[in-house]
Amino acid sequence: MAFSRRDTIHLLVSGAVSAAIFGLFKVSGAKEIPRPPGALEEKSFLEYCARCYRCVDVCPTDAIRPAGLEGGITSFGTPILRHKDCIFCMACIKECPTGAIAKISRDEVDIGNAVIDRSTCLAWTGQEDCTRCFDACRYDAIKLEKDKYPVVLEDPCTGCNACEKRCPTKPKSIVTHYDKVKRIPPPEKRIAMRRDEEDGRGHGREEGFTDWLKKRVNKLGEHYGIIKEEEEE
Repeated sequence: MAFSRRDTIHLLVSGAVSAAIFGLFKVSGAKEIPRPPGALEEKSFLEYCARCYRCVDVCPTDAIRPAGLEGGITSFGTPILRHKDCIFCMACIKECPTGAIAKISRDEVDIGNAVIDRSTCLAWTGQEDCTRCFDACRYDAIKLEKDKYPVVLEDPCTGCNACEKRCPTKPKSIVTHYDKVKRIPPPEKRIAMRRDEEDGRGHGREEGFTDWLKKRVNKLGEHYGIIKEEEEE
């Protein structure tokens, strides 16, 4: 479904209001915090993001949530990522209408790197011929040294966390770290709106803006503990 004129106006108004409020603060001084896969470099991300929360709404694992004040006032309300809950479904990338989250392929996503603790790894300590992390990796980012010992290759590792989830030791002998995150440089030309080019559908929201805004206010209120979620009878 294509974006309607009304949807376009609503998004532009949302972006304008956000820019007016948050533009009063220096974007250049913003603290970098975890962002969804494919996010632009922080300064550009803050300039592009309209705080429309479509990435928050579409995330199936609730891995994306609005930021509080942990990243400073300039980042308040922008989407942040809980890395370990991300399943690389690419829904946020398809949904973002402003280009704050770049439209990249799954193979281009890079939100971290896995690290093996050889002192507890079953294979490296000789306790078991374990290859679970190797078997779980779909990016060829783990090789078996001497066909036995797992070694992480930093470049192809995307931080998908599949290896950590499969590791049988407690605590985990392979852990994903998120200190090396790939951020995308801004495009040469900025876009105001964008359709989903893959399947021809838009954001899929057919309800009126007023209804959507009420739901958004309630959802944010519940997230920040201002509004208690209603219990089902």
